[in-house]
Amino acid sequence: MIFHEAGHLILGFMPEFIVALAGTLLQLVIPGLLAFYFHRHEKRFATQFCVMWLGQSLLNVSNYVADARARVLPLVGGGEHDWTYLLGKIGLLQRDVSIGKVLNVVALLIFALATAWPWICQWRANRRNAHWIGRKHHHDDFI
Repeated sequence: MIFHEAGHLILGFMPEFIVALAGTLLQLVIPGLLAFYFHRHEKRFATQFCVMWLGQSLLNVSNYVADARARVLPLVGGGEHDWTYLLGKIGLLQRDVSIGKVLNVVALLIFALATAWPWICQWRANRRNAHWIGRKHHHDDFI
């Protein structure tokens, strides 16, 4: 939630549509960038944690989007519902629940990826090692 609200503050000088979108963007970009960073530095647990965090953030966003018309969720500090404004501006407000469901499925797929992350990393390491061993033996044949 803190990154969501910070997104509005950081981009508060931009046009209203961007400011409304900025909360959700920062809420998703922070765990996504951290997952990428940790993956590049081969920190498997930290990567898995950040991918799980990304999934959780997207799950929250999916609920927020689906609530655009109903406006049942409590908002921090009151004000206008970001997704009521955003979807209304682009003419998709009547599809808020459907869009929320799609985002919910994507969030669940991200959770599945995070759960499978250790096995994916092990599979990649095994492939890389098999390729390297194969090249080593091939090279030895020419010596």
